[in-house]
Amino acid sequence: MKTFHFILMLILSELLLEMLPANSENIFLKCTGKYEINRGELIKPDWETSHLTINLNGFGSSIEDKGINKKGITSIGRDSYTIIHRDKSNRITSKYKVNRTYGNYTVTYPQLGKKLIGTCQKGRG
Repeated sequence: MKTFHFILMLILSELLLEMLPANSENIFLKCTGKYEINRGELIKPDWETSHLTINLNGFGSSIEDKGINKKGITSIGRDSYTIIHRDKSNRITSKYKVNRTYGNYTVTYPQLGKKLIGTCQKGRG
């Protein structure tokens, strides 16, 4: 009878472990950049730092920008990650694009007509 209970516990624990959600793989980046207006010269040295957590399964990624946490949908291309953040009326407020090969990134704010250009470094979560 003890062996039956032991085997039953093993089977139940195996089933419970399979039902637990798996953690997806994330990449943590610290990105710093300057604003560019109308693709002209870079203006004032006002650097901005963003912390990106990119989910490699293509689900929601998180962005910490100026102390504000945002969520966005991730799409993974051949050599880049793109995170699109939308407002409540489903308009694109910001589009983050990180080049995996060279480590540079751009943030486009379509409603404001601004673009931020900079570089990223891998960080720890």
